[in-house]
Amino acid sequence: MVLLAFSFFMSLKTSYVIFCYFFWALFSVLSVSFIWLILVYSSRKLYLQRKITLKIEEDDTAEIVLEVINKSFLPIYDIVVEDYLSCAYLQERQKLIMLDCLKSNFSSRLRYHCLCPQRGRYDVGPLKVYFFDPLGLFYFKQVYPVFSEVYVYPRTFNIHRFPALNKGTSPWQGVETSRVSGDDDDFYGVREYRRGDPLKKIHWMVSARKNQLIVKEFQRQSFFRATILFNLEKDDNVGEGKESVGEYTVKIVASIAKYLINLGVTIEVISHAQEVVHIPFNKGEDHLEEILKFLTIAKSESMITLPELFASFQRNILEDSSLIVVMTDKNKAFLPTMLSLGVRNVSLVPIFILSSTFVKGYFGLNKAKDFGLDMFKNISLNPIYVACRDNLEEKF
Repeated sequence: MVLLAFSFFMSLKTSYVIFCYFFWALFSVLSVSFIWLILVYSSRKLYLQRKITLKIEEDDTAEIVLEVINKSFLPIYDIVVEDYLSCAYLQERQKLIMLDCLKSNFSSRLRYHCLCPQRGRYDVGPLKVYFFDPLGLFYFKQVYPVFSEVYVYPRTFNIHRFPALNKGTSPWQGVETSRVSGDDDDFYGVREYRRGDPLKKIHWMVSARKNQLIVKEFQRQSFFRATILFNLEKDDNVGEGKESVGEYTVKIVASIAKYLINLGVTIEVISHAQEVVHIPFNKGEDHLEEILKFLTIAKSESMITLPELFASFQRNILEDSSLIVVMTDKNKAFLPTMLSLGVRNVSLVPIFILSSTFVKGYFGLNKAKDFGLDMFKNISLNPIYVACRDNLEEKF
């Protein structure tokens, strides 16, 4: 099109000889530029590798480093790399970066970032590379299936105060090889030394008497266990985006799990999203990671009610433990059923999300009595009430 337009313009303004000269000169330049593009594209040996922050929270910025390596014998000029950032805002997902020149057997590192507003698991990619000719008139496109898995975890908040949990007792289940701060370990007995036993467990007096190494055995006498129960019911998910019941539920559960595990509490999670999810009792960073990964992808798609979920797991809730339930205020009539676990010394920590406050245009009062939740004032129970746009750090 450029050649035809230029030819038409020149034919009107110049003589035939000059016209032919300029026509063939332009045609030669365009041909050389296009031939160069074909050579570069046909001999391309371009390798791309993306490094990205794999674990971030909502509203954090993911830092991305893209290494582009040219192993071709020809230098590459004027290429454009397009990365698809699925974790970013919709209008910011296509990231374009231009490289003026990439010499043969050289590499270049491109640094960019994106804001990740919504929790979830994302596959960032693919990468597209546009090869342009020196004049920038023609290009070839190549798609590179380079993907990076990214987990955008729910944003957690700091918990400053939390209801007291029950302290449970368990029978001896083996040798306690290390003492955990805050735990109560009782001496249980002795046995022969085994390879790997710590020296501090050796009972030197008994060892001297028996003429062989003897170690002391301990049992963990008391510790804290808590079950976190919640249901991401589809019909209960009032509100939009982050200002919805489901998102508040996930944020509260993530924050409680992080808080308790940091205190050394052993916790389990019972939930229903698209399906029943049971994460058994454990503690430590790996256990927290497992819980957060589930909360990252959990959606409000449950078609069962909280009472139905509770009925399925009621018998499995351990004695001398605590049950933390995150639920909407519509389940307030179900609370007495959960209180019946008190006969097994299970303490109850109810957290009510006031779903009516998530309705668009709601301007009511954010008081528990307005929702009929003051019915528990005569019970030794201190429910936590959460309304839309509450400062959650102040609530906890």
